[in-house]
Amino acid sequence: MKDDTTYGLSPERLARLLAIGLQGRDGENNPYAGRTPAEIVREMLASKLPLDPDASDSLPAILNRACKDLLALSHRTISDLLLHPNTDLAVIKTLKDYGKELVRLRRRETEQAAATVIYYAAIGSALVFHGQKITDHSYPKLRKAYAKLEESPWIPDELKDLFRKARTVCREEEGRRE
Repeated sequence: MKDDTTYGLSPERLARLLAIGLQGRDGENNPYAGRTPAEIVREMLASKLPLDPDASDSLPAILNRACKDLLALSHRTISDLLLHPNTDLAVIKTLKDYGKELVRLRRRETEQAAATVIYYAAIGSALVFHGQKITDHSYPKLRKAYAKLEESPWIPDELKDLFRKARTVCREEEGRRE
């Protein structure tokens, strides 16, 4: 059955749409060059979904409709979407895949670290606010990743709180499976 808001597109395909506009950032004009992971992650979280309304007109009809649906969310920051309990699960899945795509596209370690935070924040958001695991990673692996992220001094406090809650969910799920 086709999803009304994504027209049957998978979160992976939507994430690739979002990442299209980021492919040019690894060149000379990279806005993240010389920045710390803390600065990069704050900027990524404060950014809005990278959708260009004009670019959606050049997409095939089915992609155009999905892009226009995402444009409705373009006034909200990535942080808002990840930390709000009522964000639609499909949007969270898209943000997870967007983070994964950012990790893949980034060459610099600092940018990969910041993109990894977006990825794990989306997984944590789904766990905490929707009770859904949207990754193939095991609960023990997720719990360890969240513990490590919580220890990072450059992670914003609101994400540390999300990671702490996600780690608790993972621990509870581990206990249920023993």
